[in-house]
Amino acid sequence: MAELATLLESEAQAEVESILAAARSTADSIVQTATEQAKSILDGRKRALENELVVAQVRAKSAADLESAALRLSGNHEATSSAFSQAETELKNFATSSEYKNVLEKLIKEVQGAMGEISKLEVHPNDLANASEVAKNLGLNVPVTANPDIQTGVRAFATTGSTSVTNTLLGRLARAKESLLGDVARVLGS
Repeated sequence: MAELATLLESEAQAEVESILAAARSTADSIVQTATEQAKSILDGRKRALENELVVAQVRAKSAADLESAALRLSGNHEATSSAFSQAETELKNFATSSEYKNVLEKLIKEVQGAMGEISKLEVHPNDLANASEVAKNLGLNVPVTANPDIQTGVRAFATTGSTSVTNTLLGRLARAKESLLGDVARVLGS
């Protein structure tokens, strides 16, 4: 009987070992599957986060490029405005120089050529004496009156009185401004 008990115990022990081995194998398989699933989930989330990072970096770069372009444009606009403002100041200062009389003469000749018969000239009060002398030298026997609104040039009125031509350096700068803006922006940008 002792042998039977030993045999049963031995078979029971083998059965227990077999069940434990199957359980360990199943447990290892479950752990391996869970590990693979967890790794797959982690890899998927990592890729999603990396993609989000790339998208965020692209957006940030685009926003930075846009901001940079806006700042350059604003800076160019301010610099361009400043350049034209400085040019206006320089022209006004030039109107107080001794060379300006020759320019005023050319401006008056131009309106004379454009209009033919002139009944009156208007100039800035500071230019009254020079303009009167120039008109006399050009054979224009017309009144030359002061108008503080006319700067760096002359306004001539036709004998009919209904037509006038203003020929000023500031007016020429204003008319040329649109065509010069691109050139000034290129110079400022380089």
